[in-house]
Amino acid sequence: MDFNKEYVAKIIQTARKKQKLKQSELAEKVGISEKHLSKIETGKNYPALDNFFKIIDVLNLSLKDFGLRDESNISEQKLHLHKIINTSTEKQLDLYSDMIQTLQKHIK
Repeated sequence: MDFNKEYVAKIIQTARKKQKLKQSELAEKVGISEKHLSKIETGKNYPALDNFFKIIDVLNLSLKDFGLRDESNISEQKLHLHKIINTSTEKQLDLYSDMIQTLQKHIK
């Protein structure tokens, strides 16, 4: 599989158009500028990882759609945590990260 910018762009653009979303609508839902989404959809930029997961969430895509891995092997708990992470603010993510690091120090 050739996982390049154009490959990612085509999948995202095709899914967006299939759902009859304008670039501006998807960009707003993801929390990025329309200009940035345009660069992603034309293969000029990769989306940042957090934005990538937001995009696939909004477009109801999965990692499998990109040929990355089969999500059927992921537990419900991990999927739930994934959804929490993708819908969290940066401030919330910082707090979650600090909490997890603290817990990991005390769990053996």
